[in-house]
Amino acid sequence: MYYKEWERNLYSTAQNVTNLGSEGNWESQPLSLKVKDGTPLQKPKMINNKQVFIIGNGESRIGFDLEKLKDYGKIYGCNNLYKDFTPDVLIAVDERIMHPCYWSGYPIDNVCWFRDWRPMPGDAYELLTDSSMITGDPTVDMSEYVYSNSRNDSTEFVMHGTNVDRAQAYEKQIRETEGGKLIDESAYELVFQAGIYTTWLNKGDKVKNMGPGSFPEEYIESHLQLYKDWLIRGDGLALGTLALSGGPTAQLIASLVDEPTDIYLIGMDMFSHTDRVNNVYKGDDGYVGSTGNVVPPDNFIIQHKDLFDLFPNIKHYKVNQYSLGTDVINREIEEWKDVPNVEYLTYAELFGRLASGRDN
Repeated sequence: MYYKEWERNLYSTAQNVTNLGSEGNWESQPLSLKVKDGTPLQKPKMINNKQVFIIGNGESRIGFDLEKLKDYGKIYGCNNLYKDFTPDVLIAVDERIMHPCYWSGYPIDNVCWFRDWRPMPGDAYELLTDSSMITGDPTVDMSEYVYSNSRNDSTEFVMHGTNVDRAQAYEKQIRETEGGKLIDESAYELVFQAGIYTTWLNKGDKVKNMGPGSFPEEYIESHLQLYKDWLIRGDGLALGTLALSGGPTAQLIASLVDEPTDIYLIGMDMFSHTDRVNNVYKGDDGYVGSTGNVVPPDNFIIQHKDLFDLFPNIKHYKVNQYSLGTDVINREIEEWKDVPNVEYLTYAELFGRLASGRDN
């Protein structure tokens, strides 16, 4: 049996700390319920599987027609993108995103990589949802803490959560070290709320487990030296698994699975036009609200750079809406200036490049 308490390490992105819903409640949904009527399935094949597009959720991509990319390569999307668009692969790393995504029915037909998605036998459910596990008090009504879908005839489930002591200790640490710089008060109330997220599984779903970090466990043996190189990155902050944020995790998995020649990063804004959070899905389930403080870009920048260095033979393109120097979003990343396998493209330059079929 396996039970994972909510853990955050120094290398984890601030996005993981602020990936919270504007509402703290999840409604149970039947396993077969789809996100929406007519949700398209992932396409069976691509014209060029050596080109990969990684779609972030920065607000600069609002209005960008992702459908236009489908004929040119494989598309990886992050977190709540599945509500609006069906990428070839969806990456989710936070329990507040993964579980509601599964409850929607999306992973039944569409490939997803989820973090620490380890099935457990149904017989273990009663023990692991005992109130003493989450609150330390065996008399507490667990309906306030357990968020789940319907069990139906499922025999396995996946669980993530945190207990009260851990939540309180971590809240104290964040308040003392970050003050009001990282997240606003409403986010504190949500992120440190004790609870258990449980999903009863459907046989035949298309979820892949990346393991506790971002380097998929099934690729470690076949890429052992690369994995060893990976573990020493992060300026000494590597703790053995390196759990990255969603965008860099998608980049890493795409690099391993597809071995592309080119990766295009779209909607990876890094910065914000204001001191408020920059995300297409702010205020949605699994995200901080629109009043949330801007997420510091440091971890995103470092994590992407580590991947540029780890895969020197892959050409990476950061795709911006406008030319460099236009504003705080459309700018050159200082820390990437000396990275030889990174270039910048505007939207217009991207589609010109794709239409011409250029490889270099």
